[in-house]
Amino acid sequence: MFSPEELNVVMRMNTPRNKIVRWQPSHLYVCELNEFDRHNLEDFAGYRDYIDSFARAGFAFSAVCDGVIYAMFGFFRLWPGTAEAWLIPSKNIDRKTIALHRGALGFFEYAAQQTKTKRVQFTVHTLNVQADRWAQRCYFEREGLLKHYGPDGSDYWMYARIF
Repeated sequence: MFSPEELNVVMRMNTPRNKIVRWQPSHLYVCELNEFDRHNLEDFAGYRDYIDSFARAGFAFSAVCDGVIYAMFGFFRLWPGTAEAWLIPSKNIDRKTIALHRGALGFFEYAAQQTKTKRVQFTVHTLNVQADRWAQRCYFEREGLLKHYGPDGSDYWMYARIF
């Protein structure tokens, strides 16, 4: 429904140094993953296929800064009015915190508006303090605990934002 070119404008990326591109499965191999996603990739045999199915079900992009992938993210419709978002940050995302946070806020607003979505949700591992803080800074509300939800049986928080 929307292109990387549109998102570069909406997310205020200063192309060509910082830009949004369409996500490719190969990005999982070249991105330096954070601890949580590296663990999922190593311990969950179907993780790559799982992420690829998310990407094919909706919209998937990567944030590239100076040729380095800092984040992979997407958005897919669960049913009319409700969507699931996902994010796989690199371990170096803190080097681009301000630009990518500002971009994420723009992305959520734009994606919800363009897809006529009222609710966007995602999950965060309960031990991932950085992701937990980021979800709240993006105006998502913690709705509850999903016990034994993760691929390794770990607990996750459910976050949602109503538009």
